[in-house]
Amino acid sequence: MKNRISLLTTERVNRLFGFFESEAGSKYLPYDLGNAIIRWFCRTRFARENYFRRREMILREFALQSDMTHIDHLFPETFMINFQKGWRAAKLSYLSDREFFRKVKINGINHLDDALKAGKGVVLLNSHFGFAEIALTLFSRLNYPIFATVVREKGANSMKVKGIKKSFEPVLLQFKDQSNEELIKLLFKARQTLRSGGIVHLLGDGYHGKSSINFTFLGKVRGFRPSFAELALSSGAAIVPMIARINPKGEVFVEIMPPLDQGVQEMEHADKVNYLMKQYIDILADCWKKEPQFINWGFVEKFIRQVSEQSVQDDD
Repeated sequence: MKNRISLLTTERVNRLFGFFESEAGSKYLPYDLGNAIIRWFCRTRFARENYFRRREMILREFALQSDMTHIDHLFPETFMINFQKGWRAAKLSYLSDREFFRKVKINGINHLDDALKAGKGVVLLNSHFGFAEIALTLFSRLNYPIFATVVREKGANSMKVKGIKKSFEPVLLQFKDQSNEELIKLLFKARQTLRSGGIVHLLGDGYHGKSSINFTFLGKVRGFRPSFAELALSSGAAIVPMIARINPKGEVFVEIMPPLDQGVQEMEHADKVNYLMKQYIDILADCWKKEPQFINWGFVEKFIRQVSEQSVQDDD
Protein backbone atom coordinates (compact mmCIF):
# COMPACT_ATOMS: atom_id res chain seq x y z
CA MET A 1 0.00 0.00 0.00
CA LYS A 2 2.86 2.40 0.80
CA ASN A 3 4.33 1.96 -2.68
CA ARG A 4 0.93 2.55 -4.24
CA ILE A 5 0.39 5.76 -2.29
CA SER A 6 3.86 7.05 -3.11
CA LEU A 7 2.99 6.90 -6.81
CA LEU A 8 0.14 9.36 -6.38
CA THR A 9 0.73 12.96 -7.36
CA THR A 10 -1.71 15.81 -7.89
CA GLU A 11 -0.96 15.78 -11.62
CA ARG A 12 -1.65 12.05 -11.94
CA VAL A 13 -4.79 12.25 -9.86
CA ASN A 14 -6.11 15.15 -11.92
CA ARG A 15 -5.37 13.22 -15.10
CA LEU A 16 -7.25 10.17 -13.81
CA PHE A 17 -10.30 12.09 -12.70
CA GLY A 18 -10.17 14.23 -15.81
CA PHE A 19 -11.45 11.14 -17.60
CA PHE A 20 -14.45 11.11 -15.24
CA GLU A 21 -15.27 14.61 -16.41
CA SER A 22 -15.07 13.77 -20.10
CA GLU A 23 -17.98 12.76 -22.34
CA ALA A 24 -16.57 9.24 -22.50
CA GLY A 25 -16.38 9.06 -18.73
CA SER A 26 -20.03 9.94 -18.24
CA LYS A 27 -21.14 7.50 -20.92
CA TYR A 28 -18.88 4.49 -20.57
CA LEU A 29 -17.32 4.34 -17.08
CA PRO A 30 -19.60 2.02 -15.05
CA TYR A 31 -21.27 3.80 -12.13
CA ASP A 32 -20.31 1.23 -9.50
CA LEU A 33 -16.71 1.08 -10.72
CA GLY A 34 -16.38 4.86 -10.73
CA ASN A 35 -17.69 5.09 -7.18
CA ALA A 36 -15.33 2.31 -6.08
CA ILE A 37 -12.37 4.28 -7.51
CA ILE A 38 -13.54 7.41 -5.70
CA ARG A 39 -13.85 5.51 -2.41
CA TRP A 40 -10.41 3.97 -2.82
CA PHE A 41 -8.75 7.28 -3.60
CA CYS A 42 -10.46 9.21 -0.79
CA ARG A 43 -9.15 6.67 1.74
CA THR A 44 -5.53 7.04 0.67
CA ARG A 45 -3.03 8.92 2.78
CA PHE A 46 -2.26 11.13 -0.21
CA ALA A 47 -5.90 12.25 -0.41
CA ARG A 48 -6.07 13.10 3.30
CA GLU A 49 -2.66 14.69 3.71
CA ASN A 50 -2.29 16.36 0.33
CA TYR A 51 -5.17 16.45 -2.14
CA PHE A 52 -7.94 17.34 0.32
CA ARG A 53 -5.79 18.91 3.02
CA ARG A 54 -7.16 22.41 2.53
CA ARG A 55 -10.73 21.11 2.46
CA GLU A 56 -10.23 19.39 5.78
CA MET A 57 -8.74 22.52 7.34
CA ILE A 58 -11.74 24.58 6.20
CA LEU A 59 -14.22 22.07 7.63
CA ARG A 60 -12.32 22.00 10.93
CA GLU A 61 -12.48 25.79 11.12
CA PHE A 62 -16.22 25.63 10.44
CA ALA A 63 -16.60 23.12 13.26
CA LEU A 64 -14.63 25.38 15.59
CA GLN A 65 -16.75 28.42 14.77
CA SER A 66 -19.95 26.37 15.08
CA ASP A 67 -19.04 24.81 18.46
CA MET A 68 -18.87 21.30 17.06
CA THR A 69 -16.61 19.35 19.37
CA HIS A 70 -15.78 16.29 17.30
CA ILE A 71 -15.70 15.89 13.52
CA ASP A 72 -12.91 13.35 12.91
CA HIS A 73 -15.56 10.74 12.14
CA LEU A 74 -16.55 12.78 9.06
CA PHE A 75 -13.30 11.99 7.26
CA PRO A 76 -12.90 10.52 4.66
CA GLU A 77 -16.69 10.28 4.15
CA THR A 78 -16.98 14.00 3.42
CA PHE A 79 -14.39 13.64 0.63
CA MET A 80 -16.27 10.71 -0.92
CA ILE A 81 -19.59 12.58 -0.78
CA ASN A 82 -18.37 15.84 -2.30
CA PHE A 83 -15.86 14.58 -4.85
CA GLN A 84 -16.87 14.10 -8.49
CA LYS A 85 -20.54 15.00 -8.00
CA GLY A 86 -20.68 16.27 -11.58
CA TRP A 87 -19.65 12.87 -12.93
CA ARG A 88 -22.17 11.09 -10.71
CA ALA A 89 -24.99 13.39 -11.84
CA ALA A 90 -24.15 12.87 -15.50
CA LYS A 91 -23.54 9.12 -15.22
CA LEU A 92 -26.81 8.49 -13.40
CA SER A 93 -28.68 9.95 -16.37
CA TYR A 94 -27.28 7.18 -18.59
CA LEU A 95 -28.56 4.35 -16.38
CA SER A 96 -31.70 2.45 -17.30
CA ASP A 97 -34.80 3.19 -15.23
CA ARG A 98 -34.30 -0.07 -13.37
CA GLU A 99 -30.66 0.71 -12.55
CA PHE A 100 -31.42 4.34 -11.76
CA PHE A 101 -34.11 3.60 -9.20
CA ARG A 102 -31.92 1.01 -7.55
CA LYS A 103 -29.51 3.85 -6.84
CA VAL A 104 -32.01 6.68 -6.25
CA LYS A 105 -34.73 6.44 -3.59
CA ILE A 106 -37.42 9.10 -3.09
CA ASN A 107 -39.42 9.84 0.03
CA GLY A 108 -42.33 12.29 0.16
CA ILE A 109 -43.06 12.60 -3.56
CA ASN A 110 -46.74 12.86 -2.58
CA HIS A 111 -46.05 16.37 -1.24
CA LEU A 112 -44.95 17.47 -4.71
CA ASP A 113 -47.85 15.73 -6.46
CA ASP A 114 -50.45 17.17 -4.07
CA ALA A 115 -49.06 20.68 -4.55
CA LEU A 116 -49.15 20.34 -8.33
CA LYS A 117 -52.81 19.35 -8.26
CA ALA A 118 -53.69 22.96 -7.39
CA GLY A 119 -52.61 23.87 -10.92
CA LYS A 120 -50.49 26.89 -9.96
CA GLY A 121 -47.12 25.25 -10.22
CA VAL A 122 -44.42 24.48 -7.67
CA VAL A 123 -41.20 26.23 -6.73
CA LEU A 124 -38.98 23.26 -5.87
CA LEU A 125 -36.64 24.72 -3.28
CA ASN A 126 -33.22 23.09 -3.13
CA SER A 127 -29.89 24.11 -1.58
CA HIS A 128 -26.13 23.89 -2.01
CA PHE A 129 -26.26 20.95 0.37
CA GLY A 130 -26.01 17.25 -0.31
CA PHE A 131 -26.52 16.07 -3.89
CA ALA A 132 -28.68 18.85 -5.34
CA GLU A 133 -27.52 17.80 -8.82
CA ILE A 134 -29.89 14.82 -8.87
CA ALA A 135 -32.84 17.17 -9.44
CA LEU A 136 -31.51 17.92 -12.92
CA THR A 137 -32.49 14.45 -14.17
CA LEU A 138 -34.79 12.91 -11.56
CA PHE A 139 -37.97 14.80 -12.35
CA SER A 140 -37.58 14.49 -16.11
CA ARG A 141 -37.16 10.75 -15.66
CA LEU A 142 -40.30 10.69 -13.53
CA ASN A 143 -42.13 12.22 -16.52
CA TYR A 144 -43.19 15.50 -14.94
CA PRO A 145 -44.27 17.43 -18.04
CA ILE A 146 -42.75 20.84 -17.35
CA PHE A 147 -39.53 21.09 -15.33
CA ALA A 148 -37.19 24.07 -15.47
CA THR A 149 -34.13 24.73 -13.36
CA VAL A 150 -32.53 28.08 -12.58
CA VAL A 151 -28.79 27.81 -13.13
CA ARG A 152 -25.86 30.15 -13.43
CA GLU A 153 -24.16 30.22 -16.84
CA LYS A 154 -20.99 28.73 -15.35
CA GLY A 155 -22.97 25.83 -13.90
CA ALA A 156 -24.76 25.24 -17.19
CA ASN A 157 -21.39 24.57 -18.82
CA SER A 158 -20.25 22.10 -16.14
CA MET A 159 -20.35 18.30 -16.27
CA LYS A 160 -23.41 18.12 -14.00
CA VAL A 161 -25.44 19.79 -16.77
CA LYS A 162 -23.68 19.40 -20.10
CA GLY A 163 -22.89 15.74 -19.36
CA ILE A 164 -26.54 14.75 -18.92
CA LYS A 165 -28.12 12.39 -21.43
CA LYS A 166 -30.03 14.55 -23.91
CA SER A 167 -33.40 12.89 -23.32
CA PHE A 168 -33.33 13.90 -19.65
CA GLU A 169 -32.05 17.46 -19.98
CA PRO A 170 -34.17 19.98 -18.05
CA VAL A 171 -35.21 23.36 -19.41
CA LEU A 172 -32.45 25.73 -18.29
CA LEU A 173 -33.27 29.22 -17.00
CA GLN A 174 -29.76 30.62 -17.19
CA PHE A 175 -28.32 33.76 -15.66
CA LYS A 176 -24.86 35.26 -15.82
CA ASP A 177 -24.65 38.14 -13.36
CA GLN A 178 -28.31 38.86 -12.57
CA SER A 179 -28.46 42.38 -13.94
CA ASN A 180 -31.88 44.02 -13.64
CA GLU A 181 -32.69 43.23 -17.28
CA GLU A 182 -31.53 39.64 -16.93
CA LEU A 183 -33.47 39.16 -13.69
CA ILE A 184 -36.72 40.44 -15.24
CA LYS A 185 -36.39 38.01 -18.17
CA LEU A 186 -35.58 35.13 -15.82
CA LEU A 187 -38.57 35.79 -13.56
CA PHE A 188 -40.87 36.16 -16.57
CA LYS A 189 -39.83 32.75 -17.91
CA ALA A 190 -40.12 31.17 -14.45
CA ARG A 191 -43.64 32.58 -13.98
CA GLN A 192 -44.64 31.19 -17.38
CA THR A 193 -43.56 27.72 -16.27
CA LEU A 194 -45.45 28.03 -12.98
CA ARG A 195 -48.61 29.38 -14.59
CA SER A 196 -48.56 26.36 -16.90
CA GLY A 197 -48.65 24.18 -13.79
CA GLY A 198 -44.97 23.25 -14.02
CA ILE A 199 -42.02 23.05 -11.66
CA VAL A 200 -39.28 25.65 -11.26
CA HIS A 201 -36.27 24.25 -9.44
CA LEU A 202 -33.88 26.68 -7.75
CA LEU A 203 -31.33 26.86 -4.95
CA GLY A 204 -32.47 29.15 -2.15
CA ASP A 205 -29.08 29.75 -0.54
CA GLY A 206 -27.20 31.18 -3.52
CA TYR A 207 -25.14 34.35 -3.28
CA HIS A 208 -25.86 35.61 -6.80
CA GLY A 209 -28.06 38.64 -7.29
CA LYS A 210 -28.34 42.21 -6.10
CA SER A 211 -30.91 42.20 -3.31
CA SER A 212 -30.77 40.15 -0.14
CA ILE A 213 -32.20 40.13 3.37
CA ASN A 214 -29.91 39.56 6.34
CA PHE A 215 -30.66 36.73 8.75
CA THR A 216 -28.76 35.13 11.58
CA PHE A 217 -27.51 31.77 10.35
CA LEU A 218 -25.60 29.54 12.80
CA GLY A 219 -24.26 32.56 14.65
CA LYS A 220 -23.27 34.49 11.53
CA VAL A 221 -25.03 37.30 9.69
CA ARG A 222 -25.54 36.49 6.03
CA GLY A 223 -27.80 37.63 3.25
CA PHE A 224 -30.35 35.35 1.62
CA ARG A 225 -32.00 36.16 -1.70
CA PRO A 226 -35.81 36.37 -1.51
CA SER A 227 -36.23 35.21 -5.14
CA PHE A 228 -38.02 31.95 -4.33
CA ALA A 229 -40.49 33.67 -2.01
CA GLU A 230 -41.19 36.53 -4.43
CA LEU A 231 -41.65 34.10 -7.31
CA ALA A 232 -44.15 31.99 -5.39
CA LEU A 233 -46.12 34.92 -4.01
CA SER A 234 -46.37 36.60 -7.41
CA SER A 235 -47.59 33.43 -9.14
CA GLY A 236 -49.59 31.64 -6.46
CA ALA A 237 -47.23 28.64 -6.64
CA ALA A 238 -46.49 26.38 -3.69
CA ILE A 239 -42.94 26.19 -2.30
CA VAL A 240 -41.83 22.60 -1.79
CA PRO A 241 -38.39 22.09 -0.17
CA MET A 242 -36.21 19.14 -1.09
CA ILE A 243 -32.96 17.72 0.23
CA ALA A 244 -30.95 15.03 -1.56
CA ARG A 245 -28.14 13.09 0.09
CA ILE A 246 -25.58 10.72 -1.44
CA ASN A 247 -23.54 8.10 0.38
CA PRO A 248 -20.00 6.87 -0.41
CA LYS A 249 -21.41 4.04 -2.56
CA GLY A 250 -23.18 6.56 -4.78
CA GLU A 251 -26.66 5.75 -3.49
CA VAL A 252 -28.95 8.80 -3.46
CA PHE A 253 -31.77 9.51 -1.03
CA VAL A 254 -34.17 12.30 -1.99
CA GLU A 255 -36.44 13.84 0.65
CA ILE A 256 -39.40 15.92 -0.54
CA MET A 257 -40.89 17.99 2.29
CA PRO A 258 -44.38 19.45 2.81
CA PRO A 259 -44.93 22.90 1.26
CA LEU A 260 -43.91 25.94 3.26
CA ASP A 261 -46.71 27.81 5.02
CA GLN A 262 -47.36 31.05 3.13
CA GLY A 263 -49.09 32.82 6.02
CA VAL A 264 -52.48 34.48 6.11
CA GLN A 265 -53.98 36.87 3.60
CA GLU A 266 -53.91 39.81 6.03
CA MET A 267 -50.11 39.77 6.28
CA GLU A 268 -48.13 42.49 4.50
CA HIS A 269 -46.16 41.30 1.47
CA ALA A 270 -42.79 41.95 3.14
CA ASP A 271 -43.91 39.98 6.20
CA LYS A 272 -44.91 37.04 4.00
CA VAL A 273 -41.52 37.08 2.31
CA ASN A 274 -39.71 37.08 5.65
CA TYR A 275 -42.01 34.38 7.01
CA LEU A 276 -41.24 32.08 4.08
CA MET A 277 -37.53 32.75 4.20
CA LYS A 278 -37.34 32.07 7.93
CA GLN A 279 -38.93 28.64 7.44
CA TYR A 280 -36.41 27.75 4.75
CA ILE A 281 -33.44 29.05 6.73
CA ASP A 282 -34.49 27.00 9.76
CA ILE A 283 -34.55 23.86 7.59
CA LEU A 284 -31.14 24.65 6.11
CA ALA A 285 -29.55 25.50 9.48
CA ASP A 286 -30.77 22.22 10.94
CA CYS A 287 -29.20 20.32 8.02
CA TRP A 288 -25.88 22.13 8.42
CA LYS A 289 -25.73 21.45 12.16
CA LYS A 290 -26.64 17.77 11.93
CA GLU A 291 -24.81 16.79 8.73
CA PRO A 292 -21.90 19.15 7.97
CA GLN A 293 -20.34 16.53 5.69
CA PHE A 294 -23.01 17.35 3.10
CA ILE A 295 -22.37 21.10 2.94
CA ASN A 296 -21.06 22.36 -0.39
CA TRP A 297 -17.32 22.94 0.13
CA GLY A 298 -17.36 26.44 -1.30
CA PHE A 299 -20.20 27.42 1.04
CA VAL A 300 -18.27 26.22 4.10
CA GLU A 301 -15.45 28.55 3.09
CA LYS A 302 -17.83 31.46 2.58
CA PHE A 303 -19.40 30.81 5.98
CA ILE A 304 -16.16 30.99 7.97
CA ARG A 305 -15.38 34.37 6.38
CA GLN A 306 -18.67 35.96 7.35
CA VAL A 307 -19.21 38.32 10.26
CA SER A 308 -20.51 36.80 13.49
CA GLU A 309 -23.76 38.01 15.02
CA GLN A 310 -21.91 38.85 18.23
CA SER A 311 -19.44 41.17 16.50
CA VAL A 312 -22.34 43.03 14.86
CA GLN A 313 -24.00 43.46 18.25
CA ASP A 314 -20.72 44.69 19.75
CA ASP A 315 -20.39 47.32 17.01
CA ASP A 316 -23.90 48.54 17.77
